[in-house]
Amino acid sequence: MRDCCWIISDGTIGMELQCKALAESLDLKYQIKHISPSRILTALPQFGAIPLLWKNKYYTKEFYPPFPKVSITCGRRHAGFAIALKRMSKGKVSTIHIQDPRINPGFFDHLVIPEHDPSRGKNIVISKGSLTKINKDKLEAEAKRFLGLVNHLPQRRIAINIGGSSRGVAIDKASAEKIVDNLTLLAKKSDCGLMVTTSRRTDETIKYQLRKLNEKRNVLVYEGIGPNPYIGFLGLAETIIVTSDSINMISEACSTGKPVYIIALGKNNKRKQSFLDAMQQEGRTRPFDGHLQSWTYEALNETERVAAIIREKLSNDNVI
Repeated sequence: MRDCCWIISDGTIGMELQCKALAESLDLKYQIKHISPSRILTALPQFGAIPLLWKNKYYTKEFYPPFPKVSITCGRRHAGFAIALKRMSKGKVSTIHIQDPRINPGFFDHLVIPEHDPSRGKNIVISKGSLTKINKDKLEAEAKRFLGLVNHLPQRRIAINIGGSSRGVAIDKASAEKIVDNLTLLAKKSDCGLMVTTSRRTDETIKYQLRKLNEKRNVLVYEGIGPNPYIGFLGLAETIIVTSDSINMISEACSTGKPVYIIALGKNNKRKQSFLDAMQQEGRTRPFDGHLQSWTYEALNETERVAAIIREKLSNDNVI
């Protein structure tokens, strides 16, 4: 790996994962700089360029020389820190920001904007969904690692990834029961093995209902004990079912090239619905109606594609 870069993050798993995925695809050695979100910079990221703000000890305790050649951030609440670092380094740090910061793109050297966000510009690279670490080698390695965990299940296996409440959308008991009822019916009528994982956002209401599924001989629900088999299950499955709340999880599922079914979970905002519509129109996903079919499509490989574009730009600018 070449040239150190900084990943600036408050520890949010989904955002930090995208930064790591891009750094690794760029073959950059990275340090993670964990910071606490700033109310000022979250509301007004452009204020990161104001010297009196970033000279405060709150920022300088993490941002000090020697500065990296590259920084990677993700999400609006981290955008101001990238701008501050650019100013503190007197312009020497090349900033890469993932997701639409909803401010002038000129504050950054490179922006990676999901297709379902509106911003466009010369320094913007458009991605389909989230950047992920999912690739063929990773899937094969994790499938081999966790095969012993699911050997008792039927050979035809389905990975089921359950999310939970998100900003502005709370999952109620009725929704949780409906999901589990549908999965219970699938377990009864199908000759497949069901491999179920939850996310950090999964409500206790859903987890409680899911525990009932563990009583089925052809179902395994990962309950957080031991290493997380999430990617292993993606590799071992022939079909994947994902709840609609997480663009990250859907992007990861669509990076496998396997059939992906979507279970509606809560109400989607306009941006998320645009992404879901695109994945379905491109033949990657279908709504889950209790029936399983097989189909093929071109797997998402956005991390490598985006990295190749940015790598060329960084090389042209003599950054790497």
